[in-house]
Amino acid sequence: MRKAIDTISAMLAVLAAACVMAMMLLTCLDTSMRWFTGRSVAGAQEIIEQLMVAIVFLGMAYALRRGDHVAVKIVTDALPVRLAAILRLVGMAVMVFVLAWMAWRTGTHAWRSFLSGEVRFGLLQVPVWPARVAIPLGLGAMILQALPGMYDQLHMLRTGRDDSEPTPETHAF
Repeated sequence: MRKAIDTISAMLAVLAAACVMAMMLLTCLDTSMRWFTGRSVAGAQEIIEQLMVAIVFLGMAYALRRGDHVAVKIVTDALPVRLAAILRLVGMAVMVFVLAWMAWRTGTHAWRSFLSGEVRFGLLQVPVWPARVAIPLGLGAMILQALPGMYDQLHMLRTGRDDSEPTPETHAF
């Protein structure tokens, strides 16, 4: 199960990276066009805005998997393993609840946007629904990615031992 969740997170991260590349290429093209012709690429700004939303939300689950989100462990590192596991488990449960609510609300907005054919007006009419779909998709993947972490905290609570393997990222400094 953990491997399947990690695969989903990695696939969405690759999609986010593709969006970064597309945004970079479009920005370079737009800048070059302005330099040589004095005119912008039609719709570049609107497309880049949509890509930024996708980049943020599609990459969140992978960041959670790697432990790249901001974490202040000063309190939990000083506590006994079981108490720290309880605190982390409660925090993760609250996170999952909030993310599920956000995914539901943004999912309904994405569905309405798709059905209505919502567009972002500017020099070019850019469809909004793909970026709106990326939001609940990324939130859902983040919920899935939180499940193995919750399982690990339950294991620590049960055994009283922290069996988590240190990752190279945690020992960089």
